[in-house]
Amino acid sequence: MHKLIIWDFDGVIADSERLWMAVWLETLAKEKNIHLNAEEELALLVGVADKTRKERLEHYFPNLHMDANFMRKINDGEVYQGMHFMQPIEGVESVMALKQFSHCIATGATKEQHAWKMTQFKWIEKYMSPADYFTVDMVRQGKPAPDLFLLAAKTKGYKATDCLVIGDSLNDFAAAKAAKMSCVAFVGATGNNTPEYRRKCLDAGVLAVCATMAEVLQAINCWAQKS
Repeated sequence: MHKLIIWDFDGVIADSERLWMAVWLETLAKEKNIHLNAEEELALLVGVADKTRKERLEHYFPNLHMDANFMRKINDGEVYQGMHFMQPIEGVESVMALKQFSHCIATGATKEQHAWKMTQFKWIEKYMSPADYFTVDMVRQGKPAPDLFLLAAKTKGYKATDCLVIGDSLNDFAAAKAAKMSCVAFVGATGNNTPEYRRKCLDAGVLAVCATMAEVLQAINCWAQKS
């Protein structure tokens, strides 16, 4: 297998980004009386790790401080939502089952967060081992920095030019570009498939914008044939 597919998790393997956003928006409103508009939500919360969300919010709101108790409520809310409502993206397993490629996951979640998510997605163990999971606490900088994708490629023994990232966020696309990897944008998760967001994906330089896993499969095959 001379090509590596690097999967993001939230919004690509699982339709879960909407769940985490709901937790953050509800907790910010209830605990801090902060209400974000759609533009602020996109800029501050979408597609990054909880640590980065906290840093961005505290920078954006200079008087805001989110202590350990606040972050514990965020974590508890995410666990509850994930354990009760997280579902896989339709068709994702059929793409992950492609045996002519190697596969791994590079997620903005921490090792602890990813571990409990995997209790809901144990079927992934048919295609990957825990050694194929790369989490944000394994690198100095999370997405949009390239560190996580580069670590995955190096650990798995692949050159960046032989890696394809499947992501859903602008931070995924920026990290892939910085790592000199090709990238496919998946917009099939709840709320992502809009003309405006598709344009942003294309402006970020992705190879293709896909609303279904069947389209992702076509994009993967096209990339493999050309590279």
